[in-house]
Amino acid sequence: MSFVSACCNTPPVKANYKPAGKTSTKDNVEYYVAGEKGNKIGIVFCYDIFGFHPNSLQVADILGRSGFRVIMPDFLRGDPVTAEKMSNGTWIPEFMANRAAWEHNKGIFRTAVEILRAEGVESIGAVGFCWGAKLVMSALTDESEKFLGTSVKSGVLIHPSALEKKDFENAAGPILLLPTKDEPDFTESFAIAKAKPFGETSYMERFDNQIHGFCAARGDFSKPEVSGDVNKAIQMTVGFFKRTLLA
Repeated sequence: MSFVSACCNTPPVKANYKPAGKTSTKDNVEYYVAGEKGNKIGIVFCYDIFGFHPNSLQVADILGRSGFRVIMPDFLRGDPVTAEKMSNGTWIPEFMANRAAWEHNKGIFRTAVEILRAEGVESIGAVGFCWGAKLVMSALTDESEKFLGTSVKSGVLIHPSALEKKDFENAAGPILLLPTKDEPDFTESFAIAKAKPFGETSYMERFDNQIHGFCAARGDFSKPEVSGDVNKAIQMTVGFFKRTLLA
């Protein structure tokens, strides 16, 4: 597993946003929740390496206002990657060895799903950004989670990092894949997912005029050329989840 180069050397933007959701703590992990509690469709929001960044909170709130109950776990436990950490480059080996893998984050993801289930959510998907997209694909391919009743039905992968061909081979649900100019060509890998029984609901569209991270912590939402595509990606995400989770 390896990150795209832009993920390793592009710092987050500074942004001001007042979140509309609420944060709660369970087992010493924070969970940000947005959207009405009575919503029957839930989304597990897997942020990028910068954690609870204002941009990610804003996207989560928009999804919450679109009819979903959204939960964003703090996988990084209050210790996200920062611009300072990126400047010396030492964060990459530590992150990959101790924090990035699905096995390190599976329990927190499972708890997020259990919280949604306890609130009455009936159908669950997941959206991931950068490294978070790898977590989404892991959730879609983890056979053990299906037997525990916590599997997600579909996933959205926005400017993903660390994806491998085997992720697409093992995918057990439809995916919406939205790479940028900084990500590799996924044509061959996506064709594998597209050929599966649920493939007709999977879709890929490249945002080749945007950088890795434009829809999360690296995006300058004050620029119309960025915010326009952010809104497009969100609208595509909303439509995809309504098609795949309401069925």
